[in-house]
Amino acid sequence: MVIGMRRLACVACAVLAVGCASPSRGERAASSELAQMAPLERAYSGIVTGFDVRSPTTLFVSLDLQSFIGMDDDAATALKHAVVARWRRAWSAAHPQVHATLRVRFIDFIGRTIAEQSESV
Repeated sequence: MVIGMRRLACVACAVLAVGCASPSRGERAASSELAQMAPLERAYSGIVTGFDVRSPTTLFVSLDLQSFIGMDDDAATALKHAVVARWRRAWSAAHPQVHATLRVRFIDFIGRTIAEQSESV
């Protein structure tokens, strides 16, 4: 009887551990979105230093401010457009048939907002 209770307790702990270890739906969506944004970090190497999904509809893009300021206006506009367009596709793929206003905040290394764009999907 005691051995059966111990086995039952072990099974219950294992089930709880597996359930707690798996990422939530929101975490999986954010991970998928960030993975799809990674090519832009390589394409704009030295300018884009990282991405972070801080809420389900807000993406933060970390920039090297000196490199960003050194870009001409057309290149900076193209960068912002590329980021917003790629995140819109990534977000829509992770949240099919959901409508929202997506916000993209471009920040420097201490978190100051350099630029911000939003788009409805």
